[in-house]
Amino acid sequence: MWQQLALIGLAVAVVLFLGPGVKRMAEESPSGSREDWWTFVKIMAAVVGFILLMILFLRN
Repeated sequence: MWQQLALIGLAVAVVLFLGPGVKRMAEESPSGSREDWWTFVKIMAAVVGFILLMILFLRN
């Protein structure tokens, strides 16, 4: 029980201490172009596909 409370406290502390910096960094960062987002989508699809392929091979 105390471990769960400590984990919750740690999560709250992380949000409180790192939240403003992350917000500022997100506001000041350059926005991605359409090509950047499509590259991101392709990479994520490849990773998900690879993981699904590994799961299918390991089940058999």
